[in-house]
This record gives sequence, structure tokens and C-alpha cells, in this order.
Amino acid sequence: MLFKIGETVEVIGIEDGIEGSYFRAQVIDRSPGRRTVRYQTLLADDGSPLEEVISVRRLRPPPPTVLARFHLGDMVDAWHNDGWWLGRYVRREGPKYTVFFENEAPGNQHVSYPKAQMRVHQEWKELEEGGKWKYLKR
Repeated sequence: MLFKIGETVEVIGIEDGIEGSYFRAQVIDRSPGRRTVRYQTLLADDGSPLEEVISVRRLRPPPPTVLARFHLGDMVDAWHNDGWWLGRYVRREGPKYTVFFENEAPGNQHVSYPKAQMRVHQEWKELEEGGKWKYLKR
């Protein structure tokens, strides 16, 4: 995928503490195998939108919106700390859905969200048929 200047992308978090997260950004510059992105929700120390030069391997297009019912055990993304974080749907209490985050410290692993702050988790498979989304269920 080319990821052209002006295109909206999601940047996959790989560093300790943000692994399994996705942050929305816009491509603002290109070089071979790399893109400069400006994050929509992450800020630099001076309060301006954070910009970063990253490998195209860490980019994916934003996933399509999927209207779905969540089933216990489904892999989901929950909007948390300015990005989408991968977890597993484990419980519903009224309008809140509890998500289990495997990589969080004990005591912070279960967090409840309204449905509007959740989405079906999807993996981008760029090498399959020119790019295709794969849904991860249980």
C-alpha cells in the first residue's frame, strides 16, 4: 500500500506500554519505506500534534466500520488513552462492556466502556489479495 500524503492511517504501537494499540494519524511526508505522520490525538511536549517518521510496516488504513454484536470472548478494540487498544470482551453490565487487557498490570486489566467506545478488532492483511481485513473473533 502506498500511503499517500494526506491519507488517514492508523499507526500500530509496538513499544513497551503501547503494544497492541492503534493511533489515528495523517501522512504528511513520504520517503522510501517510511512516512512522516501527524497524530490526530497524540501531542508533543509543546502541545502541538505529535509528528513521527515511521516504517510503512507500522501503518494500516483505518478499518471499515462494522455493525456487530459483541459476543463473550470476542477480540475488540476499545477507545482508551487517545487510541484504540486491543482487548477481549469478557462481561456486560447494563450499558457497559468490560474488556480484559492482557498486557496491563493487575488491577488495570479490566475496564468497562460504553458500546460507542468499542469496535470489532480487525487485522490488516496487506499481502493477501492486495490488502484485506480479517476479523479476529475468539
